[in-house]
Amino acid sequence: MESGKFITVWTFTFAYEVAVIRSRFESEGITCFVQDELTVQVHPFYSNAIGGVKLQVRESDLHHAIEILKEAGYIKDKDLQPSKDAPRLNEYSGNQENTKSKAKTACPICGSEETIKDKKAGWLFLLSSLLFMFPTPLLQKRYYCFDCKQEFKVKKQRNRP
Repeated sequence: MESGKFITVWTFTFAYEVAVIRSRFESEGITCFVQDELTVQVHPFYSNAIGGVKLQVRESDLHHAIEILKEAGYIKDKDLQPSKDAPRLNEYSGNQENTKSKAKTACPICGSEETIKDKKAGWLFLLSSLLFMFPTPLLQKRYYCFDCKQEFKVKKQRNRP
């Protein structure tokens, strides 16, 4: 039995799409594995959540598999990028924080900026629901600190001329 790491060469949305290329790989003698095929067959709407049906080949067969994908029209030469130039997730995750218009709120207890805004229904929400039989969306704006696990409110500072 061959040993080697399996690498995902192509991802499909539905399980039936992988059948043709898998049979082509097997006819060329490439050992392949289809990950999450049965999950997507049973629950097709999970496909995007789990990243689709992944066609994997052994690391030693990777170049041959890519050539077959090029012949079949799945991959074009302009789509291929060397691994050092390929975009990474961490390159984009830092840019998302810079595009936010609001600055992060620091926790007054521990000083951490690992906070999130949280809206919770307060006693006024309960009172309006009981009196008017219609809940009025009066939500309290609170923050939650992930470091010290505390909730806190931020008081607005008024600009005085």
